[in-house]
Amino acid sequence: MMAPLLTLLDPPNGAEENCYIDTPLGVRSVLRTVAATGTRAAAYFDNGKRFIHTTLLAVEGAPEKLVFEKGPDTWLNAELLKSSRVTFVTSDQRVPVQFTCPGPALTMHEGSQAIHAALPGRILRLQRRGYYRLACEPMHALLRAELIPGNDCEKATKAWIFDVSCGGLAAGVLAAVPILASDTSHGFMIELPAQGRIEAQVIVRVASGVILPNGLEGRRYGLEFVNLGEKSAAMLQRYILEQQHKRDSLDW
Repeated sequence: MMAPLLTLLDPPNGAEENCYIDTPLGVRSVLRTVAATGTRAAAYFDNGKRFIHTTLLAVEGAPEKLVFEKGPDTWLNAELLKSSRVTFVTSDQRVPVQFTCPGPALTMHEGSQAIHAALPGRILRLQRRGYYRLACEPMHALLRAELIPGNDCEKATKAWIFDVSCGGLAAGVLAAVPILASDTSHGFMIELPAQGRIEAQVIVRVASGVILPNGLEGRRYGLEFVNLGEKSAAMLQRYILEQQHKRDSLDW
């Protein structure tokens, strides 16, 4: 049996950068991006003793299931289908990802036979802040963004986005803006070019001083999205992927 493309990861041991994504929206978002990019994966079964090489194809159906390719070995495919669970190791934007799905079974996908399994309850992704994350210094000067303290539109203030993901964002505001307390909820608006406006609720998780792009002193907040809708998450995912593809093409 050929060596796997990726090996099983050791679960995190309290390190902040090694975290689980455990919200249904976050799980679906990561799986859909891995499927959209066609990243290769290793699917382990039999307590990690055996595996097949595969590719995630889609998240689809009702209830939603993860669809993935059969491996090249018919016998191994048959053995995998006898297993009660399968553990995948793949990557999302070059960051290692691992998760376990119960109940693999045969299915049809776009006219071809494939395998599907129930969605995982959580995903281990090293450097969690990176999932669906796009960063720069600062990110996208053309993005129009506003922080709305206490959801009071009269207090809306310009925000500079430093990074963004489907889980949250880091944004800076002028130091003159009253300090926002940790764990408080506020409004946030982002205009995505050619896609539209995202209006969301965010919770303050961390804060620090920062020098803004205009050279003035400011405060940088780590903000977590609260119940970000499927449509808004899809818009963010699409935008980030487009920008990442542009960067990759420039690097190439």
